Amino acid sequence: MSSRVEGSRRRIPGLLPLLVAFGAVAVLVGIVAALYFSPLLSVRSVEVTGATNAPQDRVAAAVDGLKGRPLMQLQRSERDAAAVRVAEVSPWIDSATVTVKYPSSVVVHVVEREVVAYASIRGATALVDAKGTPFLQVAKPPSFTPRLTTSNPSSGDADTRAALAVLTSLPADLRGQVKEIGAESPAAVRIVLHDKRIVLWGDDTLTGEKATALRTVLTRPGHEYTVVNPAVPTAK
Repeated sequence: MSSRVEGSRRRIPGLLPLLVAFGAVAVLVGIVAALYFSPLLSVRSVEVTGATNAPQDRVAAAVDGLKGRPLMQLQRSERDAAAVRVAEVSPWIDSATVTVKYPSSVVVHVVEREVVAYASIRGATALVDAKGTPFLQVAKPPSFTPRLTTSNPSSGDADTRAALAVLTSLPADLRGQVKEIGAESPAAVRIVLHDKRIVLWGDDTLTGEKATALRTVLTRPGHEYTVVNPAVPTAK
């Protein structure tokens, strides 16, 4: 009898850490559950970043439906759906993301389109982004913005993609001289400078070499310059 009592006494101290651990887990689960439903960690404000041309108030209004929701309950799918609504607010918006910011905010980050050219489409002037998407009609194009002269200005058009790949990769000193850029095919990009000189560029490869060749050949008299083969630029 005495030995059994002593054995029980030896085992009882070993239970104490286990009980403490279970208690701590229970407390932690309770805290997490409280936070999951707590109004203290619910959406009370919306922060908007990246919106310059797109109206910030409308961007914020697009996620009003999230207000009052506990942050821990906002699923990725709900935030993605809210981002889709934001992207529909303005043609300036290329993409958007919605993230949570504790203790009580959601952050809407907007990526706006960069205007790289304009195009005449069915008698209207449209701004064109770097992907080749005409996204906004305007009364007149911005100053110093080149005209895109492909036959079908669109992101799915190979000629448009080639022309804009050349335009956006040009060094600033040459890009500032471009008045028009187009392509009869992806291998036949053609540039018109502000002084009306014409540059036959070729495809959208070897941009650095072609830019160096163009700087050199533009010092020669002529009206039409070819840098299709940058090793042998010509002027006529």
